[in-house]
Formats: sequence, structure tokens, C-alpha cells
Amino acid sequence: MMSRKQIEVKNLKTHFNTASGVVKAVDGVSFSIDKGKTLGIVGESGSGKSVTASSIMGLIPSPPGEICGGEIIFEGKDLLKCKKDELLDIRGKDIAMIFQDPMTALNPVFTVGAQISEAILAHQKISKEEAKNLAIKALETVGIPDAKSRYKSYPHEFSGGMRQRAVIAMGIVCNPKLLIADEPTTALDVTIQAQILELMKDLQNKLDTSILIITHDLGVIWEITDYVMVMYAGRTVEYADTITLYDRAKHPYIWGLLDSVPNLEDGKDKVLNTIKGNPPDLRATGDGCNFAGRCPYAQDICRKKQPELLEIEPDHFVACHFQTFDKTLEKRRGE
Repeated sequence: MMSRKQIEVKNLKTHFNTASGVVKAVDGVSFSIDKGKTLGIVGESGSGKSVTASSIMGLIPSPPGEICGGEIIFEGKDLLKCKKDELLDIRGKDIAMIFQDPMTALNPVFTVGAQISEAILAHQKISKEEAKNLAIKALETVGIPDAKSRYKSYPHEFSGGMRQRAVIAMGIVCNPKLLIADEPTTALDVTIQAQILELMKDLQNKLDTSILIITHDLGVIWEITDYVMVMYAGRTVEYADTITLYDRAKHPYIWGLLDSVPNLEDGKDKVLNTIKGNPPDLRATGDGCNFAGRCPYAQDICRKKQPELLEIEPDHFVACHFQTFDKTLEKRRGE
């Protein structure tokens, strides 16, 4: 039977060498995405989400960054072993990325249409006129009104939502097999956010594209993903399908994230829960659990030994020493 895996990341390690020490931004992350499915990566700022995406795209600046371990298997090829020209051919055509800030992703001195056409010409041997027509069609696909006229507009002439749509158009114009979206709804109002998410789902259904979406918004995760990987301080702490994670989360960090989401049914006097403390310095992470310093259930073993990411039920992985102790932590949580 042919594998449905579009991409498989195995034990990825991406570190940054600084004057004050080695920052372990991604420290042994593994996951896979099936064709036509969506994986969400969620976690606080600094957890390693964007560095993971940049590692897949081959966009880690070196120095100071270095991918010092692991494999990124895409259609049978390890991207970490590809030559520069081979990676350039894959990037943008087979794997495309929607960057976090559309204003910085678009060059302000070129028209939006010219930038989309440039992406097409870089990967397809067609005329400039054909590239222009494809670019206009891509703008129409993402819902830009009067696309033929807007082709000639500059980024500052677009609203925030339109700029985000233009960046998505640039990402999907070559019909990529994997689309990486890094905080695609940041700084957009909720109405535009909903439109962008709906657009991504529609495009996925039409093109059978796999999507990797990076966000800290648990509402976005629920809306669009099939599976979720939760990262904390460069490591995976839990991985499961979306419904399982929201219904039967096992890691205390996930409990903290879910408990910190406002509930419309709560009264106005309800105090919003928070996760106490701050994320650890990634230059000083030791042998213990990275979350131990903030975990209300931490014990000596948590501070001394790094928990393994273990499968506790089909396709549900957790990195916690007490994950199999007959729901010991769940009982404490309810006390």
C-alpha cells in the first residue's frame, strides 16, 4: 500500500550558536503529515514553532543557526541532504510558505502581481504573459476583487486582509503539495481571520494540499487542524488528533493552555487562569523536563530526567513521567 505521508520529520535538532551559549531552539522534534491533512503546531513564543518551519524550508541562517541532527523526508528525499539547486527547485513549487507578517513578506517597491509572477517564472518555463494570467487567476482564487486591476497595485494599497490573501496566492500559485502557514491570521480581526481559515480549507479541498499551520491561537487550531503537536522549549510535549487533545489532554502544560482560554459561559467575575512563571532559557536546559519549573505537579524525577515522548493510545503521544499512572495527574487537577 502506498504511503499517505507527505512529509516526515525525524528527531530534528536546530541549534543557534551565540556568544553566551548554544540555544537549543528545536531539540529532537518528530512528526509527519499525511496527504491532504492539516497539522497544527501550537505553543508559546520561543517554543520552536517557526524554527521548525524554517528548518523544513531550508531558511535557517548559518551562522549562527545549524541543523545538527535529524531527517526531513519529503517524497522519499531527505531535504537536509539535498543540494542547494535541488532545494531551490522544491521550495516554492512543492513546498510553499505563508509568512507571519504579509507586509514584510511582500516587497513594497514592486507590485503585488509582479511578485506573484516572479514566483511562477522561477519554477515554470512559460512566458511572462502566461505567468501574469496565472497570477491574476491566483488572486481571483483567494477572493481578491477586480484581480486584473489589483495585479498592478502595490502592497501598501492593499488592506491587511487583502495582503494576507495575496501572500496566500503567492504560496498556492504553483499548486504546492505542502503549504506551511506561519501565524497566517496574526493582526487580523476575527471576521478576516475566519475568511482566511475558510479560504485555506477550500484550497486544501480543491488541491489536496497538506498544511502545516503554526499558531498560538487554540481557536484556530480547533477550526482547521486534523492533528496537533504541542511544543514547549524546543521539544514536543504532546501529539494527538485535534479532538483527542481537546477532550483528553494528558500533559500539565496543555491543561494550562486550555484552562487559560476564556469561556463565554463564565461570569464577569471569573478570574482567567494563567501558567505561572516563564519559559526556560534555552541555553540552560538540562537533563530534566523543561516544564518542571512551572509545573504544579513536578517531582524530583521531573527535574532530573527528561521524559520520553511515548504513545499512550493510538496516535496519542505524551512526554510526561506520570502519563500512565492511572490518571494520577487528572485526579489532582480536579482537586
